[in-house]
Amino acid sequence: MNFKRVPESQGWIQRAGEWAVRQRTFMPRMIDLEVSRECNLECPACMRRAPTSLAQLGGEKYRTLESFKEVHRQIPTLGTLNFMGDGEPLMNPELQDIIHYASLFDIHTVVTTNATLITPKTLDHWKANKVYRMHASIDAASKELYEEVRAGASWKQTLENLRLMGKSGIPLCINIVLTKRTIKEMASAVRLCFEVGAKEVTFLMPICAYDSDVDVRPEVNEKNQLLFLDTHWWCNKLGVKWIFPLGLNPTFRRFSFPFIRPQIDIDGELWACCYALGRGRNWVFGHPLDIEPGTYQMGNMIKEGFREVWYGEAYQELREVYKRTEVPKGAVMPWKEYLCRVEAVESRKTKERFDHCEICPARWGIACS
Repeated sequence: MNFKRVPESQGWIQRAGEWAVRQRTFMPRMIDLEVSRECNLECPACMRRAPTSLAQLGGEKYRTLESFKEVHRQIPTLGTLNFMGDGEPLMNPELQDIIHYASLFDIHTVVTTNATLITPKTLDHWKANKVYRMHASIDAASKELYEEVRAGASWKQTLENLRLMGKSGIPLCINIVLTKRTIKEMASAVRLCFEVGAKEVTFLMPICAYDSDVDVRPEVNEKNQLLFLDTHWWCNKLGVKWIFPLGLNPTFRRFSFPFIRPQIDIDGELWACCYALGRGRNWVFGHPLDIEPGTYQMGNMIKEGFREVWYGEAYQELREVYKRTEVPKGAVMPWKEYLCRVEAVESRKTKERFDHCEICPARWGIACS
């Protein structure tokens, strides 16, 4: 395989840590926790639309404070709490109580939000209760496109909220999912970061689990590559840190989710990684990838106990697959070569449970994660 290396954003401490956690599995210091299955927006490209998403599972809409106390009881090593899932965290009426309770045990919190429900009171509470990082998912940097891709949101209000977030003293990162339409606003997004006081920007690739990505995913062509170069220039000029990705071709990421960072949904199910949450069929470069339901559900901590699942056979098997299939971080593969690899894995006569990890779009940087 013809791998081309690109600069890595982390230093030797990061690499040493990644090596260490693959040698022995400890109880996690960080978890990704679902707190909401409801959202105040109706974005046309959202994963919530997919029939396999957590939002379509039904059941409880929000995590309660009492259910978080049970999570903490079973994971006393917890030091960092990251909210994830297919809903907007600020819809949860008990969110601030959960954050406050976590802070009492010196647990720091990362919040990812669509930024539409932010108020000064919200930010004051977060500053006082160990919220140490915010991600604002906005996906566009102009009024017209923003209000189209973020259906139900007001650009004027969101821009005001972003300014409040930037002035709060809590580090802010702006998230943009790149599509054929939004990729043209990459440089504008960097300038927006500078304007509102965001220190970082993350450009994410779409997860298309409701239809083919042919009309959504940005094409790998010279025009779009020039947009990446222009955006890099603006990042350097304005001092905004670019997190990921570094290009449009598949670029390998050294995931550590199964080793250090479980994903826990409202029902207590542990998932292999945030990309695997509720995934069934999804599309990459027009190619359908099918995951059998339940493949990446590792077990239920309420019914079985967290330690029993975390150190159970499913996680052990998954970790071995991860270690066996890793390549150098930052390795780049042309997308046509990637699709050949996809077809090779999917055509195997004998299939293993976690074969999909070898061709996982999130591990290869071509799906949001």
